[in-house]
Amino acid sequence: MTSRVNLLWRQIMNLLREHAPATAREIRPPGPAEDVRELQRRIGLVLPADLVSWWALMDGIVDRYDQRASDLVPPAYVPLAVRRVHEEYRRMSESAATDPTCCGPGQVHQNQAGADGGPFCTALVPICRDITGGTLCVDLRAGADHGVIMTMAPGDGFSATHWGSVTEMLTEIAERLDAYASRIELPYGEKHPTVNDEGMLRWP
Repeated sequence: MTSRVNLLWRQIMNLLREHAPATAREIRPPGPAEDVRELQRRIGLVLPADLVSWWALMDGIVDRYDQRASDLVPPAYVPLAVRRVHEEYRRMSESAATDPTCCGPGQVHQNQAGADGGPFCTALVPICRDITGGTLCVDLRAGADHGVIMTMAPGDGFSATHWGSVTEMLTEIAERLDAYASRIELPYGEKHPTVNDEGMLRWP
């Protein structure tokens, strides 16, 4: 798992440096490993190995509330620094009601990973954020889809994306960036990302 994430991230960074250098410069170097350990202690559930591996390679992008820093994750998400994950998780835990059909005391959950619900589940850990306040979260509930990426919008609850893991998300980013760099025609009328005049990556 670790080696796969390392290879994907190296490929992504090489492509960004060549084709979207401004985005590459926005990505922070790895933060303190203690930040990850403290986050896991706070949540009380084990973080997926591929997420921990990704955070060992980078510490997100400084997301600005007044403007979009860079859409590294399609369609318009910025990966969060681990300390920002702490802040977002605390904010949601304190301000949003938990899913009454799922969340029990002591991180006991009635629903399995990947199940829709709302407005918030304490087993969802935000890892990316968009300019509207929507987040991508890793689902730490038990089940065959443990580690699936969920999307959560303020007031709209949460639902599963097509990414079954952080590894799958990084795989798609790498493949789509490679297709852009190689000018490979995409199937089903899909569109390539673009790079603006400042060298920032944008997804269609």
